[in-house]
Amino acid sequence: MTAAAEQEPNRWPVLLALLWIVSPLAWHLPFWLPAGCALALLWRGWRPALPPRWLLLPALPMAAAVLWMSLGTLVGREGGVALLIMLIAFKAFETRTLRDWRVLTALGFFLAATPLLFDQSPLMAGWLALAMLLLTWAAARLAGALPRGSWRHAWQALALSLPLMLALFVAMPRLPQPLWSLNTPPQTASSGLGDDMEPGSISRLILNREPAFSVVFDGAAPQQDQLYWRVALLDDFDGSRWQGLGGERDERDEPAAGRILRYRLTLRADRGRLPALELASGAGPGSRLEGGGLLRQDPRSDELLGYAQESRLGERRPAALNPARRAFYLRLPPGNSQSRALAVQLAAAGGDGRGFLRAALDFLKRGGFRYTLQQPLPGEQAVDHFLFASRQGFCEHYASSFAFLARAAGLPARVVVGYQGGEYNPVGHFWQLRSSDAHAWVEVWLDGAWQRVDPTAAVSPGRLALGAEQALPALRTESGMAAALPPQWLRRARQQWFAANFAWQQWVVGYDAERQQGLFRWLGLGERVDAASVLRALAAGMALAMMPLVLWWRRRPAAEPLPAGWEALRRRLEKKGVEAPRAQGPLERLKAARGLPRDDFNRLKALVDEYIELRYRLTAADGAREKRWLRRARRWK
Repeated sequence: MTAAAEQEPNRWPVLLALLWIVSPLAWHLPFWLPAGCALALLWRGWRPALPPRWLLLPALPMAAAVLWMSLGTLVGREGGVALLIMLIAFKAFETRTLRDWRVLTALGFFLAATPLLFDQSPLMAGWLALAMLLLTWAAARLAGALPRGSWRHAWQALALSLPLMLALFVAMPRLPQPLWSLNTPPQTASSGLGDDMEPGSISRLILNREPAFSVVFDGAAPQQDQLYWRVALLDDFDGSRWQGLGGERDERDEPAAGRILRYRLTLRADRGRLPALELASGAGPGSRLEGGGLLRQDPRSDELLGYAQESRLGERRPAALNPARRAFYLRLPPGNSQSRALAVQLAAAGGDGRGFLRAALDFLKRGGFRYTLQQPLPGEQAVDHFLFASRQGFCEHYASSFAFLARAAGLPARVVVGYQGGEYNPVGHFWQLRSSDAHAWVEVWLDGAWQRVDPTAAVSPGRLALGAEQALPALRTESGMAAALPPQWLRRARQQWFAANFAWQQWVVGYDAERQQGLFRWLGLGERVDAASVLRALAAGMALAMMPLVLWWRRRPAAEPLPAGWEALRRRLEKKGVEAPRAQGPLERLKAARGLPRDDFNRLKALVDEYIELRYRLTAADGAREKRWLRRARRWK
């Protein structure tokens, strides 16, 4: 039996490990590719016969061409991972020797890291840990470990390597951005906020509870009704839709005296847009503060990031609005004559700007308006239809109509879109904002500064205190949510999971250069991450990593002298070109070695004769003599 045939029964552990590795990539790549790779691996497991090379050689470029037509590239994140999967599938069709199977296992270790390029959640980390266990088990089986003992060898090897992995994770310098963010195409932001607003653009987000970002405050958080996270400004209205034309680019808001809030956000930036609590007093590293208090990422990225920010609760400093800018914020398209007349009427009743705001909010509060998702489709005169016909809608309807009324009354106004409120997690001590917390409100220029006005609060005050989902029982029914809250144990379990996921994102995925520097400082390794501090961290980590290895080495059972010496002789003979299968007996092995030089053969014959005597003829073991024989066997060359 050849060596390749001897190892052939162990192919299933390698194939099963590769199947496990490829499975999650089906959610991120064209489905036919992981499915085709899985079929190829299963076929290789059930059919030992290999296809001819003349069939594989033309099939490889054909598969690469199909892959190119599907993805448009063979490099980058999607293209590179897809190409690697395809090559591994073809490699399985040419595995003939033990060396080939070991190469395929090594490729599996490399492929196992690629799903992290798409997903870095705790679930994916657990999947990766199991993938490492399967691959290590496959390597143990290829090394000749028995089926029952191979699992023990696998998890022991991973456990012994865990301290070294932790030391390298902590000590190695962080890249400016995560590895999985390099050369990745732009992704659609999970928040769902668009660059414009029209009826239905925000209300449909309440049906999506996907997390948008999380916040940790340095100290006590403000009241929930003060948590207005601005993302974009919309300053142009065409009769049905608001969009941003950048009228605020030259504007520089400066907050007056007020409470300073420091907080840290973790999110995937929405096309470079970063939420900031009103009013942001500056921009931290990697971001810039633009006109209108908008925070933007620099350079732009759609990957997970964490940044520290500072805001000041209070009024804006008085400033001037030049005539051109004032005219810009008063522009209105023709139409909606009823709403224009209402604005003039409310302005006359109020007497001044603040009086108009009070009168307009009172009109919404006492006018029979409803806060609901089930709003009828507006006609051509969208504002008139909302204010005088339907009188029901979501935040975008109230913000759009109120901004129209303000402009028609002679007050510069604009719409702000972002998030309001959030859900506090008492387990992880952080605030979680979701797509369902998306909100729109209005800013009106009054007394030399932009003043925030939230018309939705006049109709549904619970929206600010409880959030959109809990604002009205009817709203929860319309959005498809059960009227009754889930059981306490389920809510607690959800909070525990969200807290664990938040901690994972903060301390593992978000372990960046800033956090590493803080950890080095806390451990006393240095004030900054440089060559000297990294070497100190590596030295300490290596010392800790060696401790379990030393304990394992000391506790491992001592090898029996006779089997150890016989294995040493078998390896020596293989180096001299003598085939020595494991199942071959002493006399057969001696006969196969007759071609060796006379001196080598005579010394080998003496060792074999003594081995036969110690192993088969003596009635009682002679430990001292066996150890002497072992030393002579290891010295034979």
